[in-house]
Amino acid sequence: MELNTINNTGSWGDATARLNENFSKVNTEVEKAKLASSRNKGLFESLTKLKAAYPSPQVGDWAVVGSSIPGPIYRCNTAGTWSSTGSTGGGGDVNLDAYLTATVITDVSTIL
Repeated sequence: MELNTINNTGSWGDATARLNENFSKVNTEVEKAKLASSRNKGLFESLTKLKAAYPSPQVGDWAVVGSSIPGPIYRCNTAGTWSSTGSTGGGGDVNLDAYLTATVITDVSTIL
């Protein structure tokens, strides 16, 4: 995506046309990002169930197959075909270091 620079010379009409063109380009990129993030089809117990739910995947679609996450990742690299990537994943790391734990709580009566 290449955005035009807004010149500080010229008429307001020229500047607004360039702004509108840039906004259009930004919107296009945002829409692409939305579509890219929705390529995750979820967690499926088996490859058979994934294929039943998404028999015609599009290139870029992916899913985790197994009973838990992280699990084997399947991806569509050729339209209509699910293939194992050989990788596991599907979950992100959440840093819980700053959260209160049960071992820190010693007196519940002062909280209530």
